[in-house]
Amino acid sequence: MSELPQPSPGSRASGLISRSHLGIDPFELRLPETLADAAAAVANGSWAHAGGIDVAQRLRAGEVADELVPLCAPRRSAGAGLERLTEISLGERSLFIGAGVSHARIESDPLVQAHRPDVASAWRTIGNVRIRAAGTLGGNLAAFHPGYDAAPILAAAGAELVVAEPDGTEVRCAVADVPRDRLIVGCEIPLSGRVVYDRSLKPVVSVAVGEQAVAIGCAYAATHVIPHGAANPESVTAAVAALGDPIENAFASAAYRRRMISVLVDRCLRMHAEPPAPAGDDRMGVPATRPGSTREVATPDARSLEAAPPARSQDVQSPDAVSRDGTGSMAHVEMHLNGEPLAVAAPPSEMLVDTIRTRAGLGSTRVGCDQAVCGACTVLVDGTPTASCSTFAWQADGSEVLTIEAANRPASAGGRGDVESILPVVQGAFAERSAFQCGYCTPGLILVAAALLARHPEPDRAAICDWLDSNVCRCTGYLMVIEAVEAAAAAVRNSGDADLEDTP
Repeated sequence: MSELPQPSPGSRASGLISRSHLGIDPFELRLPETLADAAAAVANGSWAHAGGIDVAQRLRAGEVADELVPLCAPRRSAGAGLERLTEISLGERSLFIGAGVSHARIESDPLVQAHRPDVASAWRTIGNVRIRAAGTLGGNLAAFHPGYDAAPILAAAGAELVVAEPDGTEVRCAVADVPRDRLIVGCEIPLSGRVVYDRSLKPVVSVAVGEQAVAIGCAYAATHVIPHGAANPESVTAAVAALGDPIENAFASAAYRRRMISVLVDRCLRMHAEPPAPAGDDRMGVPATRPGSTREVATPDARSLEAAPPARSQDVQSPDAVSRDGTGSMAHVEMHLNGEPLAVAAPPSEMLVDTIRTRAGLGSTRVGCDQAVCGACTVLVDGTPTASCSTFAWQADGSEVLTIEAANRPASAGGRGDVESILPVVQGAFAERSAFQCGYCTPGLILVAAALLARHPEPDRAAICDWLDSNVCRCTGYLMVIEAVEAAAAAVRNSGDADLEDTP
């Protein structure tokens, strides 16, 4: 395994020079040995790092972190209490979800689907496939952003947050009362109840309605909780009428927000009175049934099920080693990039997109919006679409990373469901269907489409649109892209059928 050249002396102290590092000051990386160690660090001002997307954006916005503390037990210290952060478990009266659990896992976990399918459905609306795969419950809450989704959903569901004191002891608090200087361990959601969440008017307003509470996001400086719910709709209506003035900004006036709060609250109350929708499956944002579909997903009595083990690609990772060279800490990262071993010693602030573009010289991974929104920077980390502009390089330690250049490698022996085998098929379909013009966004679109087909060889159009939801294309038009993915799916299926026919 060879070491790639390190940054030149003229590079910024925070890492390689690129748009993804503008405004990010250097920071140290602290690998906690125990839950108490992580809690003490957060109490002393360190930032907890979960999925990391919010952390990257906060740093770009000018906030300064001297130290990040990954919320996942490093491989060298597993079993020291940190595994609780990536746990989903069933209690006598509540469901516990750890702070390090990804959005994608919350929406697909069998325990959540069996006991709080309403929470799984609400979580399915969060962000996009990349956000859901990397973002976590704790990261969403720890950003303390009034427009984020976890707080209103949990508040309306009657959940309590579990936070750790500096000595590691755990205490409970309401979602609206979580202190900023404490480590969020997870949340406990009552087994009974139902929440309906509507985020269709974000960033103007979002509303979650449960039996005993209504939570309003986006419209106030913090998530606003009304202590009345669908069990007493008249009290909800009166409380909404008595609300103080919402904030006023470039997104909406206070008057418009007030009107939309009433609209969404009324809508959610009506939806709450209707029978719940069917439970979902593991399609990372695709409901179990679609209009016209006959496919059903059974929901077992998960009281007898063990919590699903965390998928590696959906939970936060930590580097094996951090060393100091006199100019700050360096994270020693080892990964496989397009099948080839890659070892680097990178500053903790170095983004994965820079490792790929500058160190490995693979320029087809683009830097676009720098906010994990446009999809131009998409790569596959352990088969999962990942925003490399908002993922630190050390998060890919020990992972398999694929870029669009992998489509030009010799054919993989993995077979029909292998993403490397699917990549060239998708690339060919994009060329045949003229699903690109300038090509800037095309690598990200192809990679997401290949990941979709590796998981679901027969996606309907709704599933394709869901997975490509935030891969922005400004010149081609999305219909040709969708048709290209449909053609690739047919080609993958035909190839698999041909392989079966040739098998003796």
